[in-house]
Amino acid sequence: SKHGGGVGAYLGYVRSTGAAIRGVKGASGGVIPWIKQLNNTAVSVDQLGQRKGAIAVYLDVFHKDIESFLDLRLNNGDQRLRAHDVFTAVCIPDIFMEAVERRGEWYLFDPHEVKAKKGWYLQDFYDESKGEGTFREKYEELVADETISKKIVKAIDIMKRIMMSQLETGNPFMFYRDEVNRMNPNKHEGMVYSSNLCTEIMQNMSPTKMIQEIISGDQIVITKQAGDFVVCNLSSVNLGRAVVAEEGTLERLIEVEVRMLDNVIDLNELPVPQATITNQKYRSIGLGTFGWHHLLALKNIAWDSEEAEKYADELYEQINYLAIRASNKLAQEKGAYKVFKGSDWNTGEYFARRNYNSPEWQELAKEVAEKGLRNAYLVAVAPNMSTAQIAGSTASIDPIYSAFYYEEKKDYRRPVIAPDLNLSTYPYYEKGAYKVDQFASVRQNGRRQRHVDQSLSFNFYVPSGIKASKLLELHMTAWNEGLKTTYYVRSNDIDVEECEWCSS
Repeated sequence: SKHGGGVGAYLGYVRSTGAAIRGVKGASGGVIPWIKQLNNTAVSVDQLGQRKGAIAVYLDVFHKDIESFLDLRLNNGDQRLRAHDVFTAVCIPDIFMEAVERRGEWYLFDPHEVKAKKGWYLQDFYDESKGEGTFREKYEELVADETISKKIVKAIDIMKRIMMSQLETGNPFMFYRDEVNRMNPNKHEGMVYSSNLCTEIMQNMSPTKMIQEIISGDQIVITKQAGDFVVCNLSSVNLGRAVVAEEGTLERLIEVEVRMLDNVIDLNELPVPQATITNQKYRSIGLGTFGWHHLLALKNIAWDSEEAEKYADELYEQINYLAIRASNKLAQEKGAYKVFKGSDWNTGEYFARRNYNSPEWQELAKEVAEKGLRNAYLVAVAPNMSTAQIAGSTASIDPIYSAFYYEEKKDYRRPVIAPDLNLSTYPYYEKGAYKVDQFASVRQNGRRQRHVDQSLSFNFYVPSGIKASKLLELHMTAWNEGLKTTYYVRSNDIDVEECEWCSS
């Protein structure tokens, strides 16, 4: 954090409140004290007084501490159980959303007890197919096991708490863990347990383990086995400029950006050794975009039209194709990433899962299988609010707030005008973020997600008086459309501090 990076932390392995420690029942304080330590770290490491650190904490919805976790950022209640300076996110399996749909019961477990009695952790599994898979089998095994202590709640009650917190604080973010891992092109090497601060990075994660500690004279030598420690290597294409420029601009730009991001991996000096090792192992990048609303306005396409959904599908398929082709060319020049063999890229499953059946895609899939890919992960759409304003465009895949508005920060207030605003484009900016159809935004991103191997920083913009049933419908639609994550729920009653960590 002191080096300017945001942090995403997964806490699913931490014992729940009241769990046994060394056989003593009721000894564990649960996840909240550890989150408060992270909260204090975020406040303390304030980057030369410029801004406090930013940490997002992720917890599984089947963890026994999920209820107190969902209250972390609320303004009421016992402040000793609150952590107002961290961001929260919930890891959600398909079976939970199904339980919400049918208003069924939901079971909460202590991960340490599960490991002690069963020999495995529930969070180490996922459903390999929609509606069936290893995760639900293990979950149902725990439900049926009378030796496992569990808390029974209504799934809809947990969802209500999620939505209540979202409307008050903008958090928690939603992380649909089964879809994330099903679509992970490197599942042969591990699992994705959580995301980063902005919910667009989806890469394999594993803990660093200590192998031995040796005392030699007055020196202590510690040997560790490095885990997969994920780092963001990000850059974004300005759609409002690149797509409408002369033919071939987007193709040339993406090839340059992929090469540049790959070079950054070798040039960057990272403060965490595990991050350097992981960077060299996967060579993961995050090619993103901003200026989507800008581009729609230039092309005279209404935000909530079927044409916008179709265009999102076509454009992001093109971007994905160009990114994969550029990485394939780099692999032929410099070699594939270390664990390419056995990946979905290598086996062709990546292309089959996304129904890439055209002759161009089939030819590219063959090239990738034979000659490799330079980067294990390629596309991720970050928020890019500050970057977009500097570049004279609109943020990420979001609708603009208004054709004209004032941006208010701690120390200043400045006017923001929609890019290329004129009589021709105004009708397409007239509906701001809180007026466009949010279901249209979800459908757009469902189309877009198919072509993004990682994820999207996708916000909901809702009125403060939204009915709970409508917000629930938005979440259910996002899950059904195959979105991997959703970011803030932005109510026009709350002022969410914009994340600057994922800016290019």
